[in-house]
Amino acid sequence: MKIIQRTLVLILLLNVSNVVGDGFKNPGRYLEENVLTHTMKNGITVMMLNRGNAPTVALIISFRVGSSDESYRTIGMAHMLEHMLFKGTDTIGTTDFRKEKKILDAIEAVGETIDKLRLVNPRNVKIPALEKRLSELQKEHRKYIRSAPYSRIYSSNGGVGFNAFTSRDRTAYVIELPTSKLEMWARLESERLRNPIMREFYLERNTVYEERLMRYESEGSGMLYEKFIAAAYIAHPYRHPIIGWRSNIKFLSIQDLKRFYWTHYVPERMTITVVGKQDTKKTVAILEKYFGAMRKRPVPPETAIQEPPQQGERRITVRHESRPRLIVGWHKPTAPSRDDFVCDIISGLLTDGKTSRLYRSLILDRKIASSVSSYNGYPGARYDNLFLIEAAPRHPHTLGELEKALYEEIVELRKTLGTDEMTKVLNRIEASMVFDLDSNMGIARLLSYYQTVFNDWHYITTYFDAVKRIGVEDVRRVLDEYFIQRNRTVGMLESEEKK
Repeated sequence: MKIIQRTLVLILLLNVSNVVGDGFKNPGRYLEENVLTHTMKNGITVMMLNRGNAPTVALIISFRVGSSDESYRTIGMAHMLEHMLFKGTDTIGTTDFRKEKKILDAIEAVGETIDKLRLVNPRNVKIPALEKRLSELQKEHRKYIRSAPYSRIYSSNGGVGFNAFTSRDRTAYVIELPTSKLEMWARLESERLRNPIMREFYLERNTVYEERLMRYESEGSGMLYEKFIAAAYIAHPYRHPIIGWRSNIKFLSIQDLKRFYWTHYVPERMTITVVGKQDTKKTVAILEKYFGAMRKRPVPPETAIQEPPQQGERRITVRHESRPRLIVGWHKPTAPSRDDFVCDIISGLLTDGKTSRLYRSLILDRKIASSVSSYNGYPGARYDNLFLIEAAPRHPHTLGELEKALYEEIVELRKTLGTDEMTKVLNRIEASMVFDLDSNMGIARLLSYYQTVFNDWHYITTYFDAVKRIGVEDVRRVLDEYFIQRNRTVGMLESEEKK
């Protein structure tokens, strides 16, 4: 089963009998006693955990900004900004910014003009000449660019895992470095956040467009998930793909990009997480020295749009040269709702391991499915989300047979669930092991995620106590309230032969 990582890791984090490395028997209490927090005057939240023997630290800068903060005009902007923040500043990534700036201004002016003309009339006779001019400017611009500036600096200073990612809920930048390089990192990262230069925008926009074609247009599963989420959400921005729609990526505006950055990437939406061997007092001093200089700015409001209650089943079908696949999703509340915890347990009951209900029935006994998994909390957790079941039929069984069998098993779960099975699910998850539990980056990711998404990392330490209070009747009530026909969306990927 692919139970969502947050559930599995949380249960493990709070209940493993002994965590190798730090030698503590109650990880929840250990975190409460050892994680230090600090809030800067400009609103940045800092979390630190001094641990381990090796002089290294895992570092994460996370913003409570994702694709759910976008408008129809800016769909894909958070992901585009993730790309652009690797380009450097007026001192990093350039050989002569004074000369480069003139070319950048010209590129922006020509690029924006081309986009405006294309929107009105793609056949405008002025466009070819402008495109030629843009190409000439970009060629001239290359003389002043130092590509991948941060990767080169970090790799030469012992950095590993330098990366970034964007989700519907947040954007994060991660790396692991020797502790002695903490101040270097703070100087580089604070500078690129205070003064990012959006160079190579139009080239990068083309790269994102090609990325979308590769990941969504050519893969059946990618197409299915995109269409499924767009059907499940009719109002909330969770419905939009993180990368953007194919038609709008080509018209993302560099001016909108800059406005989006300065509006949303504000200090009060920013969390810095430092886990590893460190002197936390020195860490605070370093972070204050560099990130404290970031100016406090107004905090944008959360997304006001709420998804209206679903009034009937929605179904979509995607035909592609891929193996058939089925997705069924039901709307439900997000954390800290008790019902969200109940759905974690339901996921475990249905697909956690080879003795789980759907695996045992659909794969082993009836041989209807070749795979089955469930996810609680898709596609994000800042706002109400979905419980998903994904499965693939086993030849010669059809998608219709598989769907019918899924619903039968949910009905059976409600009828026959007992306390012994509930206990077994909790014990089975607790006994599982997570590969990154004893790593600086593993813990840093947990702390960063919960502080950024829920504004409170302490959620980690209270999770299992809440789950243990869930009973059989809670499961039945949630199944009756949410796992019903009018509240579900069904997506089918049907195989289409190559022509």
